[in-house]
Amino acid sequence: MDRRDQQGEAVTENNTGPLAPLPDDVLADVLRRLPPRGLAASRCVCKSWLAVVDTRRLLRADLLPISVGGFFMNFHNYYISEFFAPLSDGASISGKHNYLPEAGCLSWGYVDDHCNGLVLLHDYTDNGGKICYVLNPATRWLAPVPPCPLPPMEIKRTFQVKYLAYDPTESTDYEVVSVTRFGWVNKPGGCLYDTSRDAVYPEIEQSEWPPSVCILHVFSSRTGQWEERSFARQGDSMGTVSGMRHWPGEQRNAAYWRGVLYVHCQTDYVMRIYLSSDKYHVIKPPPGIEVEHYPQFYLGKSTKGIYCASIKGRCRLQVWILDESGCQMEWVLIHDRDLSKWLLKHKLVYPRPCANYGSKIQGPWALQDINYYYDDHNRDHNMEALAEEKIEWSVQAYEDEKFTWSSVDEYECYGGHMDILGFHPCKEIIFLSESITRGLAYHLNSSKVEVLGNIYPAGYENELGNEQLLNSSFPYTPCLVTQSADGRS
Repeated sequence: MDRRDQQGEAVTENNTGPLAPLPDDVLADVLRRLPPRGLAASRCVCKSWLAVVDTRRLLRADLLPISVGGFFMNFHNYYISEFFAPLSDGASISGKHNYLPEAGCLSWGYVDDHCNGLVLLHDYTDNGGKICYVLNPATRWLAPVPPCPLPPMEIKRTFQVKYLAYDPTESTDYEVVSVTRFGWVNKPGGCLYDTSRDAVYPEIEQSEWPPSVCILHVFSSRTGQWEERSFARQGDSMGTVSGMRHWPGEQRNAAYWRGVLYVHCQTDYVMRIYLSSDKYHVIKPPPGIEVEHYPQFYLGKSTKGIYCASIKGRCRLQVWILDESGCQMEWVLIHDRDLSKWLLKHKLVYPRPCANYGSKIQGPWALQDINYYYDDHNRDHNMEALAEEKIEWSVQAYEDEKFTWSSVDEYECYGGHMDILGFHPCKEIIFLSESITRGLAYHLNSSKVEVLGNIYPAGYENELGNEQLLNSSFPYTPCLVTQSADGRS
């Protein structure tokens, strides 16, 4: 994000300050005495300061969001997000947000998005009112987000989804971007058609989407206010308003990379939003994704930039990386593997680790079971502590057996299903859920698989079988850069 003044105008770079004549070595010695949030802010002063901080690696890596501290997971029919994280004897990061100011009897928070250590969630007051927060689970800093204004376009059956844009190495501020989503409408003549609910304007339904000028509301922590901003489209649209309504699925996540917000939208296109220049691009999905009836599509970032992954069928994993080097941005397939042979070789004994007929999957990670222990009624033991420090990955788990992809009966069929949890930010590792039962870490470079542990929530067997679903998942990367009381990093 670029630096802007209180009126939103770009700040002109000034190298004529009192520290400008200092040699780089002397300037570096001055800057390294600053606290982490001040040092991060100094990178935004001018290009020469940015170069000094980065080339000498003055920002402490242990404070930055470069490791995976766990996953916030939203299960169908559960209204509090669960937290899946490594076990440790050390200090813990808890997914239980009972420190929220309005945390009452209805909720402790449902995670809507995550970006570089900050979490966007909504909570409910005792009287049923909804309130949103941006918070840092590692430091328990939080700030409320005021209600977003209504969108300027009056299109029926729409709702707003909010996304975070934050990078502590680039700016002390964060932004929240509100993007329009379209709800399903029943066709006239159908048994479920309701005129008051489903009647739409044909001329609007056939208009292109996203429009040539897309109006978005953007909240800035710098001003503490929402601003209506117009983003000009560069290139073609994706389709029509009507076409957007035919694509179900709750997981529509985003990734923030080098000052650009990438948002996964309906029909699986990606909206590439330049927050500094008020422009955006439409990036079409990889070939083959658009023909899937109900695709498993996950957008994220990893070592080389923006990635997307898809589960085709039950367990065929495909991963693409976005090539932005040319005039036309395109997805490049970098991995394509059927995981059925490994899954059959290491198949689950029980489809669900319910108390009645199976034991939980053991591993170095565990689910905190926040919903089950919500009011302490079911608590009969202390929850094990979870690590807040950086997670070190190793291949020790694979040394006990020879890895192979071809040691099972070729006629045996895999009967489970896979969900994508997310990408590791600094290593080419993708995290998977097998049948909402065990978490897996899959290494793209070696095709090796590590079993992390149980992800099936305690008490979830009380839900109907066809309603036991993982709606969304967000990798959590702890950021220990402190925030101040006014919401600035």
